[in-house]
Amino acid sequence: MKWLERLAALFGGKRHGLLRLRDTLSLLQAAIAVTAITLANSASLWAVALTVLLAALAMIRPLPEASSPVSQTLGPERSEGVGAQPRGVETTKNFSQVLWTAGIVLALGLSAIRALVFGGELLICGVDFLLLMIVQRLFNRQRCREHMQLLMLGAVLMIIAAVIDAELHYPVLLTLYLPAATLALIVNHLLSEGERLGKRVEFEVDRYGTRELSRLGRASIQVALIAAAGGLLTFMAFPRFGVGVFLRGNLYGDDTVGFSDTVQLGGFGTIKSDATVIMHLVPLDSDPPETRLTWHLRGSAFDSYQDGRWGRSHDARPGQLSRKLGYYLVGENGEPPGEVIAAPYRFGGSSGTTIEPRQIPGFAGANQTVRVLVTMEDIGTDLLFAAGRPLAFSLTPRGPIEARNRLGIDVDDQVRVLDRQPGPLQYEFVGRIGRPDRSELRAIGDPEVSELYRAYVERAQLRDEFHDLAVEITAGADTRLAKVERVQAYLLNNYSYSLDQPLSERVREGELDPVEGFLFETKAGHCEYFASAMALLLREVDVPTRNVNGFYGAHYNNLGDFYAVRQADAHSWVEVYFDELGWVTFDPTPPAGRTAGDDASWFPRLANVADALRDAYLEYVIDYDLRDQLEALEQIGVERRDRGVSIDWRQLAPWLGGVGGLGFLVVMTRRWWRRRREPDLPEVRLYEQLLATMQRRERGRRDHESARAWAARLSDEGAPEAAALREFAARYENLRFAAERPSPAMLLELREAARAVLDTPRS
Repeated sequence: MKWLERLAALFGGKRHGLLRLRDTLSLLQAAIAVTAITLANSASLWAVALTVLLAALAMIRPLPEASSPVSQTLGPERSEGVGAQPRGVETTKNFSQVLWTAGIVLALGLSAIRALVFGGELLICGVDFLLLMIVQRLFNRQRCREHMQLLMLGAVLMIIAAVIDAELHYPVLLTLYLPAATLALIVNHLLSEGERLGKRVEFEVDRYGTRELSRLGRASIQVALIAAAGGLLTFMAFPRFGVGVFLRGNLYGDDTVGFSDTVQLGGFGTIKSDATVIMHLVPLDSDPPETRLTWHLRGSAFDSYQDGRWGRSHDARPGQLSRKLGYYLVGENGEPPGEVIAAPYRFGGSSGTTIEPRQIPGFAGANQTVRVLVTMEDIGTDLLFAAGRPLAFSLTPRGPIEARNRLGIDVDDQVRVLDRQPGPLQYEFVGRIGRPDRSELRAIGDPEVSELYRAYVERAQLRDEFHDLAVEITAGADTRLAKVERVQAYLLNNYSYSLDQPLSERVREGELDPVEGFLFETKAGHCEYFASAMALLLREVDVPTRNVNGFYGAHYNNLGDFYAVRQADAHSWVEVYFDELGWVTFDPTPPAGRTAGDDASWFPRLANVADALRDAYLEYVIDYDLRDQLEALEQIGVERRDRGVSIDWRQLAPWLGGVGGLGFLVVMTRRWWRRRREPDLPEVRLYEQLLATMQRRERGRRDHESARAWAARLSDEGAPEAAALREFAARYENLRFAAERPSPAMLLELREAARAVLDTPRS
């Protein structure tokens, strides 16, 4: 394998052969492990950057061919004896080792202080310390012991990344890591044997190993495949409880905005071009797939506005939850949940009971609902999202850790996960997606706002011209619906959608509120400005309104058969209160601004493939648990019963036959490949012919003997062929293990030596 030689030539300085390859492999496996732990967000970026810099320095700096015992231990200096180095050199190395040891102890103490005193995350502090240990070993890597420690550190980092990281890039890195670490282990073992037996043996091992790099490479790949197969078998058969690995932490954190207790205007514009998928939706009804869903996925709601910031007041209406039929039922309009009707369903081979909403007089579409299974990433919020008017939620924990989650509700019917465990969340919701038609909304008229909803007509502290604009827009409107439609039409017809967030000079200087700047000066903005302007204008004419943040729409992935919600689908709209009909959604943003996520990805097809692969990886690998194992066993004929295990051999036999056939095919293919790849060397053919002839003469070689040992044994036994065989053995080993291929003349001499053995008269 020429690539091994090219790989070994990258580093190593003056080192050569297996020593240089060992250096490169130790660095390579450590680099893969550091990459894995970095992508898992389990190391400080400054620590990773410092590790990369120091590792490069360690590989470039001249490294002594061998280290003195003093550089490896803190024992007394050697001043005499074979192999002793000058006292000044040993003192320098001893001082250097003392500095390294002191630095490691100091770093360990600082890591403990950073974690326990300053509140740093214990895992990250520990990983940062392991990175320092890798650097220390790279600077002192003369012997096999240091390289073995580098392999152990790399393995520890890969295990930590496996525990923390549930993304698709980890199996890719693991695929690269296994053969690199296996080859590093094999090479290090060969050199350790030579190091133990002395310089002469070490030199022979290095020379032989350098010539057999291709075999070493194939051996490492085979061992890695065997390890991977064993790991896969253990993964499939060993009982698993809960989520496949420890739950993931916050993946997106600061990038997701609009779902905290207060929201500053302008945040959504920063993520409208982010195509990161944060939610998967699987409708549990038999609707045909669509290119795009037009649901408003409701998340957070706000009733209080001041100085460009939405928040929640103490007068906002609290929500209520109750449990029934396995669901958390959400009360409507601040009232306790009413009676629900049990409705059977069947989906994916399983059956159960769902709910049907109560009927609302004057609202014909009140029973139009949708039931959806949601898998949501940890985006830094404990809110649950649902389409339309949320009616019920049901948690579907994938293990005992997620089973600790409980639901609660606060003002404006915001449903939250109490004491949420970190990582992705899976839940089911039932939402009312039907909405009253214009005649039903018009029938409400323009009633006086109840005292309970006074918080939603609280006016913002804005200029008089803002109030005058609201009165002008709604002049002559005699119903609440008319006022809403007048304001919505005014915004759609007179303002343009823009992600640039243009701010007027007076807004920057604090003379105008951002909403006033949007309405009177720039007249361009994104969804937050449209929704905020509509809500505040309606409040000026006593229409109870609240601002709502969530996601609009979803993108169907035909490969994974789910709908993907992206970061770019974040959206803002308003809800208006229509008494008996409840809160009704209105969206004043121009249509072009509601679909900003459609073109977020430069390569939509490739993004769909990646998202489908990631979804399959999470479902069949990360979330693979005991229930999935039992279902898999049932499919092959092994079923758990009350009195033990029942085996259906008619169903299991084809699986066993298939596995046996696959194993036989692998063995035969390997044999065919070995025969095909066996080197056809003329000196080897001569040696094998001589072996066969001498075996027939009862002078054959024993299995453990080399050619020289064979000749020596025959000499001790007094065999007449011993002298000629000793000459042949010397020539054969010189040709077989030479750095260059033998010339025709050398092969002719070897053939003559073999003929001399065979022509020797027998006693």
